[in-house]
Amino acid sequence: METTARKKANPPSPDNGRVKAQSSRKGKAKKNNPNAIAVLDFSSRVDVPMLVVTLVLLVFGMTMMFSAGHAWSYRKNDSDSFAYISKQMIAAGIGLVMMFVLSVFDYRFLRKEFKLPGGRSFNFSQVILVGTLVLTALVIPFGVSNIEGGPRRWLAIPLLGSFQPSDLLKVGLIIFMAWYIHKNTDRIRLFKYGIRRPLVLMAIIGVLMYLQPHLSGLLIMAALWAAMLFVGGINIKPALVVGVFVLIIGVLFFATSDFTYFSDRIAYTFDPTADTGDKTYQSYQAILAVGSGGFWGVGFGNSVQKHYYLPEAQNDFVYAVICEELGFVGGVAVIVLFAIFVFRGFSIARAAEDKFGMLLATGISLQVGLQAMLNIGVNVCCIPNTGISLPFFSYGGTALMVQLAEVGLLLSVSKRARLK
Repeated sequence: METTARKKANPPSPDNGRVKAQSSRKGKAKKNNPNAIAVLDFSSRVDVPMLVVTLVLLVFGMTMMFSAGHAWSYRKNDSDSFAYISKQMIAAGIGLVMMFVLSVFDYRFLRKEFKLPGGRSFNFSQVILVGTLVLTALVIPFGVSNIEGGPRRWLAIPLLGSFQPSDLLKVGLIIFMAWYIHKNTDRIRLFKYGIRRPLVLMAIIGVLMYLQPHLSGLLIMAALWAAMLFVGGINIKPALVVGVFVLIIGVLFFATSDFTYFSDRIAYTFDPTADTGDKTYQSYQAILAVGSGGFWGVGFGNSVQKHYYLPEAQNDFVYAVICEELGFVGGVAVIVLFAIFVFRGFSIARAAEDKFGMLLATGISLQVGLQAMLNIGVNVCCIPNTGISLPFFSYGGTALMVQLAEVGLLLSVSKRARLK
């Protein structure tokens, strides 16, 4: 009775009720707003075909990396045949966690603007690019080589090993270009925004990659940069004029300099028998592995070339061992898997909700496909041997984690895409 009397004596304030109702409506509107950008997005499921083909590539790649590298692992790791695969499995585990986290991460958060004092703003696309550029620049004074006498493209981390910053720079470039084109969609056909400013960025990257030297990485990034600008809708005619001018300058520079790292490899590309004792030894051993596999291969684990004939088979020449052990059928299977990956990635890009997601998916899909194509070309002596790894197959923990993280972003885009 006292409680009832107290309620009647002190009725709820109409203002308090109105505030609560408005707050509730705002909360529901924010929760139900599909365009609200949050850090995590659990609104829908990821694209299953892309997830499946990625996992197949990962399992297939690690299996063949172990087969190609256990002999070299035994030789270089105190008779431990499982040293390489153990490290790769740890990297794969970390990469899968990163893939899962990024798949529920709202990719649009990367382009969200944060205000700074003074009216300026920044976003994480810019932060990632600057961070990866700084790491790549540190390679020039502090870089180490992973093979004796090789180029110094890696940074050493005490107790953790080494990593290649250019792998991170590829992702930074893709994310930044996706944001830049998205932000300047209405001005991208103007020379200042479509050509001049992006060209300054590419020139900075070119200098950093040349000083390492890492020309294969530079070529991949230049191709990604040009493709994303093309897809973004730049004015083609002035872009072609500038492209031809830059190409002529590049050819004249290499022709008049004493830089022979790349030119020497081009000279021996199409004739692996030209100097089998030195210059073309690795290419010659690779083509022997590819040819000796025949149609069905010699059988899983039965490769001869991986037993110290083909140097570092677990790195850039896994595909040659695949062709030797699994034959023409195995080689074609790898190509088909990458073709499915790229096709599905482009499907996600085409159905993406916004231009930023479209360009992000395009860049990631193109990077994986381009690297696979170039690596396979090296293994069959169609492209100079320039140290291009095969995604998901070649040994390298940093590269594998980065590739799985990229797939996580791709899956994040797929969650908001209008896929069939």
